[in-house]
Amino acid sequence: MIVQTVTFSIKKEGKEMFEAKTTKDVASMLEFSGCISSECWYTEDKDTCEFMLVSKWESKKDFQNWLKRPEHLQEHREAHKNKEAKPSFVLEKSRKSYEVHA
Repeated sequence: MIVQTVTFSIKKEGKEMFEAKTTKDVASMLEFSGCISSECWYTEDKDTCEFMLVSKWESKKDFQNWLKRPEHLQEHREAHKNKEAKPSFVLEKSRKSYEVHA
């Protein structure tokens, strides 16, 4: 089993958009084969918000398959295409993968 985290540090103006995005992502993960659990953690300070998606998967391949689903790839293509048209709310993104040991 692996635990996967993806953390987005964002500008406060993007809070509502990211709430919708992470809610959709958590629901999508929970329906995907190989996902054991998924939730989103949230914190904020004066100027920024942080969303951390935390999910448990039967294998790393299961998580990679979720990342490769067509709708996710399309979201990234559109975000990249619109990068110059509208500024991103994301200040920083990091992803970590942990193996669970008994």
